[in-house]
Amino acid sequence: MALGLQIFGGAVPSGQKNWLLRYGLGLSCLAFVVFFALLHAVAPHAYLFFTRIPDGAAKAHPFVDLRDIMRGGACWRQGVNVYAPSACLDGGVFNYSPLLLRAAWLPFGPQDAPVFGLLFCCAYAYALTRLPAPISRDALFLLAAAAFSPAAYYALEQGNLDTLIFAATVLALRLPWRRRRWGYAIFALCAAAKFYPASLFALALREDRRSLKILIAIAVAAGLLGVALYGRDLLAAIRIIPSGTPFRASFGRIDLPRGLVMLHFLPRGSAQLVSWALALLALGLAAGRRHGWSRALATLGEDAAIFLIAGAAVTVFCFLAAQNIEYRAIFLLLTLPGLTRLAPLGPVFRLLPGVIILLLWESVPRALLRPRPTLSAGRTRLLLLAAARGAVVGADRRIPRPRSRLRDGRNHAFAR
Repeated sequence: MALGLQIFGGAVPSGQKNWLLRYGLGLSCLAFVVFFALLHAVAPHAYLFFTRIPDGAAKAHPFVDLRDIMRGGACWRQGVNVYAPSACLDGGVFNYSPLLLRAAWLPFGPQDAPVFGLLFCCAYAYALTRLPAPISRDALFLLAAAAFSPAAYYALEQGNLDTLIFAATVLALRLPWRRRRWGYAIFALCAAAKFYPASLFALALREDRRSLKILIAIAVAAGLLGVALYGRDLLAAIRIIPSGTPFRASFGRIDLPRGLVMLHFLPRGSAQLVSWALALLALGLAAGRRHGWSRALATLGEDAAIFLIAGAAVTVFCFLAAQNIEYRAIFLLLTLPGLTRLAPLGPVFRLLPGVIILLLWESVPRALLRPRPTLSAGRTRLLLLAAARGAVVGADRRIPRPRSRLRDGRNHAFAR
C-alpha cells in the first residue's frame, strides 16, 4: 500500500491520511477535555497550576464565564438591573449583550454550566474537524499547536462564549453556496450575542451589488429594531465593556501605548492618541501591500481563502475596536490553513504562521517569568511605621509579607 503522511516518525497509509487530517484534531481535543476533567477530579493542585498559566489567576472550577452569564440571566429574571452593581452579582455587573439575558427564559440556571461548558468543548472539537485540511506535516503541526494553545485552553476552561461563536462561524463558512443566507443569519445571531462577529459581514463585499444592497438594508433594519427594543441595555453594555492591564492576557491597539504610559515612557493621557496613530500607520502599511495580498489570495482555493479572510476580519476588527481577552485570538486558527498554503510565495508568508503560534503561546513564558508581587509604596510606608513603633515599645515582632493574592468552488456559501 502506498504510504502518505509521516507522523512522529511513522508512516500513515494514504488511505488513512484524509481521515487523520479531518478528525485527528477533533478527537485529540476531546481527549484533552477528558484529561483535564480527570485532573480536576483527582489532582486539583495540578489543575490549578494549569489554570494559572493564561492570566495568573487560579480557578478551582471550570466554566466560570458561562456560569456568570447564566447567573446574570437568573438575576435579571428576578428583576435585578444587572448592568449596575448589585448584591445578586456580588457587586459585579453583567457586561454582555442584553440578548443573552433572554436565555434566562429557558429552564436552565448556573448549576447547569458544567453541562453546557462540555457542550462548548464538543462544539470546538467538531469545528476543528471542519477547518480546511492541512497540506503538509508542518501545516498540521502548526494547526495543532494553535488548536491546543494556552489561548484555546483559556477559552475552553472559562466556558467562554467565544468558543461557541468560533464553532458557529466555522459552520457558517461551510454552508453550501445556495444556503449562504443562513450563514449571514448565523453571523447576525453571533453579533447580537457579542458584537464583534459583525466584522464577519466583510465577506458580503464578495457579493454582487444587488445582493450587497439587500444585505445592507436588512442589516440596517435589524440594527434599528435592536436599538428600538434594547437600546438602553445595549448602551449600558457598551459603556461597561471591561478594560484591564495591558500586561496580562489581553490584546488590542491600546495595550502597547497604555503599557508605555504605566511605565512612564509616555505622558499620562496620551495612550488613546498614540494607539490610534499606530493603528493608522499599520493600516496604511497594510493598504500599501493590498495588491500583493490580492495576488496571493487569488492563488488559494475558495475554501482556504474564505477562512483566511474571515479570521483576519475578526482579528483586525477586535484589535482596533477594544481591548480583548487572550482567548479571542482563537479566531487566528481560521487564518492558518490559508497562510500555510501561501508559504511558498515569500518570506513574509512563511513567517506569519510562526508569529501566530508565538502569540498564542506567549502566556507560557509570561507565566514562567512572572515576578513576585511587590509591596505598594503606601503599604510599604505603613509597614515601616509599624516596625518603627514596634521598635520604640520594645516589641520583637515579625511583619508578615502580604500574600499575593468550503471545499473549493461555488459549493461554499461565501465562494465568489
